[in-house]
Amino acid sequence: KPCWLWAALRYCRACWPHQRCHLAPGRLFWPMASRAARIAAWLRKTENLKNLGRMVGGVSFFSLCLLSMKRVAPGHVGLIEDRMGNLRPYIYDDGQLVIAIPLWQRCINMRLIPVKKRFIKEYKTKDGRDVEVRLLCRLQPKVHWVPEVYYKFGKDYGRGFLEKEASIDISEVVKQHTFDELVKGTDEVVDPIAEEISQRLFDACAFHKLKIAKEETAIVFLDPDAEVE
Repeated sequence: KPCWLWAALRYCRACWPHQRCHLAPGRLFWPMASRAARIAAWLRKTENLKNLGRMVGGVSFFSLCLLSMKRVAPGHVGLIEDRMGNLRPYIYDDGQLVIAIPLWQRCINMRLIPVKKRFIKEYKTKDGRDVEVRLLCRLQPKVHWVPEVYYKFGKDYGRGFLEKEASIDISEVVKQHTFDELVKGTDEVVDPIAEEISQRLFDACAFHKLKIAKEETAIVFLDPDAEVE
């Protein structure tokens, strides 16, 4: 009998020394052709097609069910947003299991733990020179106002607030002072300026339903052209 392992290589054990095989090459494809014929015959039966449809439908249904279940990350609250940008009018606690329609809705995790943000940007002073302002603060949203915070500033609300609101307040204060006052001034001159910016940020956070740790807010004025040692 021919060896099927060698027959797969178009040879058999008996004919291997002669580098030729008594098996016709086309016979190697007979098992595949017969298998395809059996599959085609199986598909012609109506009951088999119904069973195949039930299997595909059931697997698809349970896969969508698994994809629709979202869990809110610890230390966050969850929002459900659809593809049109509309939010579901509910706020979900951390660890809660949420149902979202697959491919149409998504779960957004908004961080509740205070997040520390660093903001660096250059502004024009009263005498037309550039000064670099470095701001370090800690922000946290108010839970019941999380949907409004997301609408205004997005998921990264800290970065969005600093770029959209804090930047305007800093610019208004910086353009009232000269470069020497901000960079070369003494603590008695610089501290009130930094305190004014800090108070403006505190008022802006109160208006936009954010909490800011005022005692942890640090503001520094630097010369952007100075060499870093």
